[in-house]
Amino acid sequence: MASDRRPVSVTLVSALTWLAAALDILAGAAMIWFYYNPDDLSSSINADNLLWYGMTTLVVGVFTAAVAAGLAMGSQGARVLVILVMVLRIAGAAYGLGRVGGEVAWQAALEIVLALVIIGLLSTRRASAWFRGTRA
Repeated sequence: MASDRRPVSVTLVSALTWLAAALDILAGAAMIWFYYNPDDLSSSINADNLLWYGMTTLVVGVFTAAVAAGLAMGSQGARVLVILVMVLRIAGAAYGLGRVGGEVAWQAALEIVLALVIIGLLSTRRASAWFRGTRA
């Protein structure tokens, strides 16, 4: 049976998941703002894709926040959902890098790195054992 004590990696990934959600919500809102205020954009950004990317980023951020709480409680379902969301974040960020460009590049690169770290931390042997032993 897994230990009742939550591994440090799970605590860290829970905090990182909340951070990822907050960054997505802020970035999505900013992209939507720039779509409706194109005078504030640099010429290197493709404004046509900005609204779609911003709305998608915002929705993913809200969903990520919704499942982040379940991680700390040991929910195996939340763990699976967070991993799936992180894979979607990587796909969305890759889309943003390729189609939107410009100021989105830093946000997208950070999003990819953060998602990979979260997936890695949720996939450790200790984290896996803890989630199996404390299924909620």
